[in-house]
Amino acid sequence: MDLQETTFTNTFGEALGPLLVFVRSTYFFEAYVFMPVMTAISIPIFLSLIRCEEFKTSARKSKLWFVMYYSLCFLATNVTAVAFKTLIVEELDYTTHVWYEAFVGPMHFYILSVILSYLWLISQNCGSSLRLYLIVYIQIGLLGGYATGLYRLLNEPLNILDPTSGVSGILFLIWFGIFNWDILRRVETSHFKLMEIANHKSSY
Repeated sequence: MDLQETTFTNTFGEALGPLLVFVRSTYFFEAYVFMPVMTAISIPIFLSLIRCEEFKTSARKSKLWFVMYYSLCFLATNVTAVAFKTLIVEELDYTTHVWYEAFVGPMHFYILSVILSYLWLISQNCGSSLRLYLIVYIQIGLLGGYATGLYRLLNEPLNILDPTSGVSGILFLIWFGIFNWDILRRVETSHFKLMEIANHKSSY
């Protein structure tokens, strides 16, 4: 399909039209193509994450946290591919036009920004104020995740054989809950650091 025959979801998609059409012509937007490729890219990203000095000194060392933090790397790469994929109307999973189709791509880019903020928080020894701003931004994203999980749980059938059904809502709530516990622990750490700075300044 050439540029003239492609319908884009928003003006950003139109601006990237030639690139998107070229990538689409390679069949990269097919899940069986981009998922293995982007998953392979996520592995060196995770390895670089766990080599960071900040990760070594402050991250949880249990296998659970290695799995959870790798899932962020996995999502970062795959959500990137989906974000660009959903800038093309024909790549959306809808049989007819829907009013929110122009927002599907930007929503995935927003999810990507939350994930990247989380990875930055894990890997960098940034100042306490910046850490708190990042934590608030991530928390807003987690609230959106809770809403998605709750919506699926309440509105879709519970079918263990279909991971995209209401069962995924339960998994989402558990998954985001674990991340939220991690975020709350980081809030506590940042709070103590801010108190130490304040006490240090007051001593002058």
